[in-house]
Amino acid sequence: MEIRAISSRPDFEEAHALINAMGEWDAEQSRRFGVPDAELMEFNYGHTVETLMEKFSQRGAAFFLARVDKDIAGCAGYSKSDDGIAELQKMYVRAEARGKGVAKGLMTACLDRMRADGYASVRLETVTFMIDAIALYEAFGFTRSGPFRAVPLSLQPITIFMERKL
Repeated sequence: MEIRAISSRPDFEEAHALINAMGEWDAEQSRRFGVPDAELMEFNYGHTVETLMEKFSQRGAAFFLARVDKDIAGCAGYSKSDDGIAELQKMYVRAEARGKGVAKGLMTACLDRMRADGYASVRLETVTFMIDAIALYEAFGFTRSGPFRAVPLSLQPITIFMERKL
């Protein structure tokens, strides 16, 4: 397995494809809770390749791609929130790559880089049905916290906020 920080347009194009796959899966799951597709996609998945590059190429931000046998397996990134705290975002592992340590590798790469960037803590937002992701976050020391941003009314019943010190 290879995990590396990315900065080139072709890498961000691959990341964008992964994020779109995550969005499709998320929308399918969220429909069971009455979340309108358009609202979910606009709130969480409205990025273009260009906006991903801009967001994750800034100082205090990074984006990682994972490969298994040269195939894109997953991604994760972080950026600085308005109040200066790191926020883990866009963590996704393709179904066929799960159980191979990809998520752990991505999480480790992100946390290590956050520490190197001088962050003292990190937070994230997830949803109740992402049970494997929640277990991963808890294994890495994240605990549930209060909201750190407003979410659409339809997403509030399924949204979980988590944080940890670095």
